[in-house]
Amino acid sequence: MIFIIAKSIRVLFFFFLSSVFIIGCQTIDESKNQDPDSKIWGKPSNGLRCSIASDKTGWFDGEPAIVSIIFENVSKGKLELKTIPAFILNEMQYWCPVNITGADYNLPANTRVKIFLEKGCQISSMIDISQLVWAHGISSIWPSEKFYSIVPTGKYKLRLDIEIIDGTESLWIRSNEISVEIYRKPSNM
Repeated sequence: MIFIIAKSIRVLFFFFLSSVFIIGCQTIDESKNQDPDSKIWGKPSNGLRCSIASDKTGWFDGEPAIVSIIFENVSKGKLELKTIPAFILNEMQYWCPVNITGADYNLPANTRVKIFLEKGCQISSMIDISQLVWAHGISSIWPSEKFYSIVPTGKYKLRLDIEIIDGTESLWIRSNEISVEIYRKPSNM
């Protein structure tokens, strides 16, 4: 009896996840209605391409830093990829692993993100990267600092790197880069 209940729960969970990706998926033709000229894409790799953008290029300490992400399957078939996505500032000066498909965008250590996309479909999301955990470069210690507490005032290049870990060698998908600037609010004396 317990086995049947557990199996039913797994089937319902799989159905829920599948429906989330199907509902969130749009065809390339549908995406053409969303001003395609406004998207700048990274180079396609492994049948997937990625674009990031932000309405603001200057972010003030304590305010949201919203980044929109769009993934598109440009392959000739369905994609199923096991990945570790991460936001990167200035060629690995700072990094932030991110769960691009979940409700909680912080990616726990040793977790993989599975990307399922039908041919010609897209998935998009908007993430406040100031609420994610960041670290200096890549190290054996998983990131644990908030964005504004670790990233100082300055100009940066931001991109999203997606490491595909299904094969024997590491493969990467990279988004376009966007320029951002971090500001601190002046303190009242």
